[in-house]
Amino acid sequence: MRTALILPALVLAACALFLRSYTLPPAPDRRGGTTLLLSWPDRPVFGSPRAACLAAPADQPVLPCLIASVTRARDDGIALAQLPFCATCYALSGRIAIIGRDEAATRARLGEIARFGW
Repeated sequence: MRTALILPALVLAACALFLRSYTLPPAPDRRGGTTLLLSWPDRPVFGSPRAACLAAPADQPVLPCLIASVTRARDDGIALAQLPFCATCYALSGRIAIIGRDEAATRARLGEIARFGW
């Protein structure tokens, strides 16, 4: 019985490696929400379009980077579910984006991104 459960558990574990998400806050121009998708594991599990734009130079505008990051996530993955906006997921993705970066510079960049409603 135990060996019969090992194979499905291994399949689920393999699929979990490719499960990613991104969260967009609601704004006047979009509904917002959390999207779960299957994609290559090149983003954090609770990925964020914001994380891709934090490393950009300070003089580069953030809005085109944010739009390109979301478009890339949609194009590279297979959407499994579109969930309502999750404030906890949004906060978690922001905390994950800060890991390994200069906290003051990252917070300043996140503040700039927040002005655009992201």
